[in-house]
Amino acid sequence: MPPLATVRVRHLRRRVLDVLRAAARAGGEGRLGATVLFEYLFDEIDGLSVGEVRDAVTYLGEKGYVEVTNLAEHRGDPARLAARLSATGIDLLDETIPPDPGVEDPRA
Repeated sequence: MPPLATVRVRHLRRRVLDVLRAAARAGGEGRLGATVLFEYLFDEIDGLSVGEVRDAVTYLGEKGYVEVTNLAEHRGDPARLAARLSATGIDLLDETIPPDPGVEDPRA
């Protein structure tokens, strides 16, 4: 069994994808800022920090599961990230591509 910290990070990444999918289905652009994601997930994940959410968004962006935008590039503030679910992220959630070991898989 993986360490608890690994399980927590994998769960957070999955929940970020789930929340972004719900936002996309609700209409509009489906893009949410890291702070909004934090506020949504704070009560669900004990001791969650905005930094952890930013790290999850960054990881998911590097893997191609979300499209990441820096909302404050003009001010040089790398902390203000927003994300939107990509087609690959939808495929991961729909289980039409192989699972990613860095993201919680409900099939496991």
